[in-house]
Amino acid sequence: MPTFNKALLHGRRVEQLVLDRVRESDPFALPIPGKFKQFDLYSPMTNTRIEVKSDIKSQETNNFLIEVYMYGKKSALLSTEADIWVFYDSVNLVWVNPNKIKDLILENGYQQRLITGKGDKAPKRCYLIPTREIYSVATKVESVNVQDQGRIKKANRQD
Repeated sequence: MPTFNKALLHGRRVEQLVLDRVRESDPFALPIPGKFKQFDLYSPMTNTRIEVKSDIKSQETNNFLIEVYMYGKKSALLSTEADIWVFYDSVNLVWVNPNKIKDLILENGYQQRLITGKGDKAPKRCYLIPTREIYSVATKVESVNVQDQGRIKKANRQD
């Protein structure tokens, strides 16, 4: 079971991977430091706010977990100000507009669930959306090369 600190470091590595991709077209892109739940990265050339989500377990479950409430407060999908969410599933980076995720929930009638994740002290309210549905509304899907996958996995094992 990953500790909170290990999960945080993993998230930072994934954010750096996405930041490196964004900087290919916008060298001025930057991470938003500190605890800022609205979004993780900013691309000034395109005025794009980016939220990075890592969901490795989606490879097993074939679902992305979309959080909406944590500790009784709006979170993730309901609090984001991001223009784009990027999911890392250990194989791909999946770029999707969060409004498209909201549309999927409304159009398909997905039921909200109460799930307590490993390491969480309280349950979160969320949706489990089939990965194929998220892929179908994605604006871009990029493969993560084996070298980058290895760096993330190796660093996770060393922590």
